Amino acid sequence: MNKQEFLYQLKEGLIRLDESERDQFVLYYDELIEDYIEDGESEEEAVKKLGKPAIVASKILEEAFEEGNFQPKKRTNPLMVGLLILGFPLWGSLLLALIAVILAAYIVIWCLPFSTGLFAVVGLAVSVFSSVASIFALQDGVFIAVTQLGVSILVLGLAILSGIATLNMANYVIKISRSFSNTVSRLIQNKGLLS
Repeated sequence: MNKQEFLYQLKEGLIRLDESERDQFVLYYDELIEDYIEDGESEEEAVKKLGKPAIVASKILEEAFEEGNFQPKKRTNPLMVGLLILGFPLWGSLLLALIAVILAAYIVIWCLPFSTGLFAVVGLAVSVFSSVASIFALQDGVFIAVTQLGVSILVLGLAILSGIATLNMANYVIKISRSFSNTVSRLIQNKGLLS
C-alpha cells in the first residue's frame, strides 16, 4: 500500500468526524509518513509501520470519543421523517414545480442562441443558393441578377453576424449555466444532502 492509498482509506475511516478534524488527522499522518521516508525508509515501509488504516482510524475515533471531543453526527429524528413523508405531496409537488421552472428557464435561455445559430446556417445556405441563382437571373436582365446577388451578399453578412452572435451568446449562457449549477451544488453540499 502506498501513501495515497493509506491516506484515502484513513480519511474514509474517519468519515464520522467533521471534515476539518478529519483533514487534520490526514495531514498529521501524511507528515508522519514523510518523516519516516526522510529517515531512509521506503514509502511502503513507512506506511506498513503505521499499521492498517482502518485500525488507525478506529483508534482515533475511540480516543476522540473517550475525550469527549467526538460529536457524533446528528441522528435523524423519527418525527421529522414522519412529517417529511406526510408532507411529501406538498413539498414534493413544490420541488417538482421548481425543477420544471428551472428546466424551462434553461430551455428559454438556450432558445436564443439556438435560433440565431439556425438563422446563421439557413442564411448561409440561402446566400449560396441565391448567388448561384443570380447567374441564371441574367436571362431576365442584369438589373435583376445584380439585385439578387446583392441580396445574397446581404443575407451572407447577416448570417455571419448571426453566427458570431451565436458563439458569444452560447459562451455567455454556458458561463451562466455553470455558475448556476455550481451555486446549486454548493447549496446542496452545505445542507449535507450529498454527503
